This record gives sequence, C-alpha cells and structure tokens, in this order.
Amino acid sequence: MKRFFKYIIWRIAVLILVLILLDILFTSIYSKKKGIRNKIEYVFQNSKKNYDYIFLGSSRVEYHIDTELIDADNNTRSLNMGVSGQDLTETFLLLKLLIYKSFKAKKYFIQLDESDFSLVKEKSFIGASYFMPYVDNNEVKNHLEKYDDDFILDTKAPFYRYMNYGYKIGYRELLLKLNNKNRRVSFYIGLKPVLKDNNASYLFKEKYNNDLLNEIKSFAKEENVALVFFTSPYYNPQKTVKFKKFAKQNNINQYIDSIKKVEYFKDSDHLNYLGARIFTEMLIRDFNLKY
Repeated sequence: MKRFFKYIIWRIAVLILVLILLDILFTSIYSKKKGIRNKIEYVFQNSKKNYDYIFLGSSRVEYHIDTELIDADNNTRSLNMGVSGQDLTETFLLLKLLIYKSFKAKKYFIQLDESDFSLVKEKSFIGASYFMPYVDNNEVKNHLEKYDDDFILDTKAPFYRYMNYGYKIGYRELLLKLNNKNRRVSFYIGLKPVLKDNNASYLFKEKYNNDLLNEIKSFAKEENVALVFFTSPYYNPQKTVKFKKFAKQNNINQYIDSIKKVEYFKDSDHLNYLGARIFTEMLIRDFNLKY
C-alpha cells in the first residue's frame, strides 16, 4: 500500500512539473516571440502609436466598422480594435492597456452590446483568451482580480489558462505563431453572407445596469480620454423601449434599428460588409470623422 501511495505521489509530482514547464514555454513564446496573431498581441508589441479614432468593442466592431472607408482620401488614421466574443469587461481592459502602452487617439469609440448591461452579475470574463498569456502584467492581473471568476486558477494554477482557453491559445495557435503565420487580414473584417430569413429578430432584455459603464467613464475622466459610446444595428430588434431609454440616460448613441433591410445583415445581430459600409458612413456623418 505504501508503495502504491508513493507511486501516486510521484506521478502527481511529475504531472505538476510538466504543467509548470508547459506554462513557462507557452507564456515565453506568446509574450516574447514577435509576430501579430491577434489584436491583443498588437497592443503588447507596440507603444506610443497615434491615431485619430480607435474603435473598441465586440465582433460588432470587428465586422461593422470599416476603418479603411473612414481613412480613404483623408488625413485620418483609424484603428479597429473590436474582438469577437469580447464583452464590456474585456473592452475596458483593452482600453486600459492602450492607455498604458501610450496609444493616443483624439476619440475612443466604445461599442456597447445590449447584453453588456443585462448580465445577471457583472463579474464576467467571457472572451478573455487573448489576455491570458499576459497575466503577469499588472494591468491585466489587477483587472482579472476584479472581474474574473476563475482568477486564482487563471493566474496561479500552472497551464490551467492554456487548457481552459485552448480553443484560442492552445497548441494549434502556438504552432501557427512558431511558424510565423501572422495575421494577414486587416483589423476590419467584412462578412460576406446575407441573412435570408426576413422574420429573424433580436429580442432585448428588460433590465439594465450601468455600474460598469460608470467605472469606464470615471477611468476616462482620470486619464483625460475622450470617449464616445455607441451601439451597432440589429436586424428587427424587439422590445427596445427600455433599452432606448437606458441609452439616452447614459449618453449612448444608439443605432440599434438604424438599418432595416435584411440584405445588409449576416444574421440578426451582425451586419455583412454592405451593411458595414452603410453603418460606417453613418458614423462618419454623425461624428464628422472626415476633415
């Protein structure tokens, strides 16, 4: 029996050692090897960049804001920093990192999803994958401590974060980085499909919480950062009265029902590239983004 327990302890010790070594290896490659695979890496590998406009948010920025259209035949420089799957807590962290890395912009535009305010509790970190290799960074660590339910496991347990978020930062992504497979597309991605269902819709919730939004506003005031809050269009949104009232009370420029035609959508909450051009032109017009 004693031999059996020794064997188990030895196997556990070997496993922990392997996990520690893998954690060190993955973190070293992600944090030190040059090459841009995602937008978080772009921030960590750059600093002191100057832009006119920087757009932050979820896939409804990444797929909706055509920065090339904003800058075409113009003297402006715009940056699309939307990340698919990102919620407002992660957008807030990305804003902090941009300021920490001395990215300057005349205006930061932050896109807000309806779901950002209808969560049962705010302490959420759903789309955190790309931040995980940088948990030793003070900005990331402090933010995770406040918003990440798995903070201890993500920051203390060896290799846990690479297993938990393996679909984004696992072995496949690591091999692509090692093979210098850099991001080839621009930071704006236009979607091709067209929504076929005229009866599709997006149902809005009934209750909203602005505590996190107020935190972001306080941070921006402290850092002297000019913020513009806005929403992206949905196809055929339903039960929007309370959200529109919430948006007006919180100085959110709302465009939830600004585009009506089904041919401009990929699905009920994403525009295709044709809709993205129309929406971007709305922002250019409404915020005078061209000189």
